[in-house]
Amino acid sequence: MTRTPLDPTDVLNSPEVRAALAAWLPRQRWFAAAGGRLPRPAVVRTHTFHRAGGTAGVIALVRDEAAAGRAGGDYQVPLGVGPAGGAPPGAAVIARPGGAAVWDALADASLVGVLIAHVAAGHERDGLRFRAEPPGFRPPGPAAPVRPPGAEQTNTSVVVDERYILKVFRRVLPGPNPDLVLHRMLRDAGSRHVTPLLGSVESEGPDGPGGAPTTLATVQTYLPRAADGWELALAGAGAGDFTAEARRLGEAVAAVHRDLAAAGGVTPLGAADYAALAASFLRRLDAALAAAPRLARYAPGLRAAFAAVADLDPAAGRTAHLVHGDLHLGQTLRTADGWLLIDFEGEPLAASHGESGAAHSPLRDVAGMLRSFDYAAHHGLTGAAADATAEPRRRAAALRWAERSADAFWRGYARAAGREPAEDAALLRAYELDKAVYEVLYETRYRPAWAWIPLQFLRRALPARVSTARRRNSGSRRSR
Repeated sequence: MTRTPLDPTDVLNSPEVRAALAAWLPRQRWFAAAGGRLPRPAVVRTHTFHRAGGTAGVIALVRDEAAAGRAGGDYQVPLGVGPAGGAPPGAAVIARPGGAAVWDALADASLVGVLIAHVAAGHERDGLRFRAEPPGFRPPGPAAPVRPPGAEQTNTSVVVDERYILKVFRRVLPGPNPDLVLHRMLRDAGSRHVTPLLGSVESEGPDGPGGAPTTLATVQTYLPRAADGWELALAGAGAGDFTAEARRLGEAVAAVHRDLAAAGGVTPLGAADYAALAASFLRRLDAALAAAPRLARYAPGLRAAFAAVADLDPAAGRTAHLVHGDLHLGQTLRTADGWLLIDFEGEPLAASHGESGAAHSPLRDVAGMLRSFDYAAHHGLTGAAADATAEPRRRAAALRWAERSADAFWRGYARAAGREPAEDAALLRAYELDKAVYEVLYETRYRPAWAWIPLQFLRRALPARVSTARRRNSGSRRSR
């Protein structure tokens, strides 16, 4: 008797798989729970990229119905589906519905190898378009090893055969991902500060065959000898000095900005632009206050700083152009030849690719990196040695390291970009404060134990208004 092949779509829509995904999703670094509630996952679309021997490789679009009405409730989940005994040895099995098994395809070397091979060959499969960038590349063999590159992020990357890195964008947003678009721009501009782009995976967008495709993944060259910028900075914080590397990093960021400005064009910032920027800062603050009440004590100072942006001088010569959009130390690599920037997809909580891929002041990226030095400096004080219990001497040393490193980065950047730091101080401060607000929101959703780092920055950056509020409240209590 011939066994009827499993239909992966039917399997993935079973109640058992939905229940298993509801338990599995909150344990993933890239998943943002809706207000702390348990997810209600539903598989709303599937693309089968592989079938062999009763096993299927599927890219599933999973929607968290508990996040209805909130941007970013759709996630890409590559899965393996097969008979109960068909999961590969050591597979990360998520569910065993009936006589089937469902497992994480990105932990399955054979399925990852199939994805890479499709990209290299430029195949099309079940609504998926695999594309190799010129001049093409040779895929690894079917037994090539795969492994995660290190710390989990809000996307998932897999190192393949120590030669390639497959990056899967977990949050599914319509249209081309800025990471793909900007990598192509920088490659064509001859930038020395990005990793080589090898290919991509796209699906049909919401507008159908004639519309813009949705980027699902990219393939890039893996650089095994490159040092992670975050880890390098942590080592520098422990050793006491990072200023030389910070200055070189600032110069590299300025070079990338020059290339992006040349490739994508430059727009002068006028009075209307400053007014719109101030309004966007205030909208982001209001949205963050609703989800992170601990920001409330800093709201008056933040509103004043953001409102002041509308009064900046349009004759100062500032411009906007394409930028990285979420620049921090973890988005950099250090090689023997210098610094590289990676992960151009923008902020993880962006509501659309248009929001991430729009023109901005380059100071947005500068502010992100300045905030990252603060994170690196205080990283060692998280957990058991968090801010309130760490020795004052350690906290002071961490702050000095952050300030020296940030100053070296900013001066290296400004010199290479031809800017005078003092001219941009007010706008840069507003971008730093906006970034800290975003960080509080992000940490509240993903890493609550880290939220104290941006909150402490806000406390330092807005001391006068906080202390005034305290005195006012104290006086009110005495008068009652």
